[in-house]
Amino acid sequence: MKFFLNALLFLTSFSGFASSPRPSLQNYSYPFMQLEEEKTRFWDRVSIGGNIGLQFGNTTYILLSPSLGYTPKTEFLNNRLMFGLGVTYIYSRTKYADVKYTSNIYGGRLFTRFLVTDNIFAYTEYESLNAPNYLTYKNERAWVNSFFVGGGYLQRFSDKGGVTITALYNLAWTTNNLIYSSPWNIRIGFIL
Repeated sequence: MKFFLNALLFLTSFSGFASSPRPSLQNYSYPFMQLEEEKTRFWDRVSIGGNIGLQFGNTTYILLSPSLGYTPKTEFLNNRLMFGLGVTYIYSRTKYADVKYTSNIYGGRLFTRFLVTDNIFAYTEYESLNAPNYLTYKNERAWVNSFFVGGGYLQRFSDKGGVTITALYNLAWTTNNLIYSSPWNIRIGFIL
């Protein structure tokens, strides 16, 4: 009987140990676990967005300008700063009498967006586009560089996404600009 009681006491002590909570691996910081977390956090901070423009009639204008943005983890800026890059393609066709003028414009851009409030942002962008050079009356192309500054409004529909309306002024604009007829540029875009 003494053997039976010792065996029962022995088994109950193990069952009590087995039912006690085990320390979780999440409480320890293994270097490889931190590395996996950093990979996840990087993609959580990436946003896809861009601008789309359409106009039809005597002048046909199609703008496709996708972009990719990244919000770095910055505590002192409270995650309000975004850097990004994008590509731009513009097709335009204009009819005067029976003559059609078409152009294909393409290039890239780098931008920075800073949220001043939850919905208002400041914006800068450097853009370089390749366009037909109609000023030389030859079949040549030229690079047109623009530096935009301005701001806009973000109407959110999720934590990362929303629709943007941006008003920009081109500091590099001249009267013989091959792409923009005015230094002012109004855009409607989106962020996902």
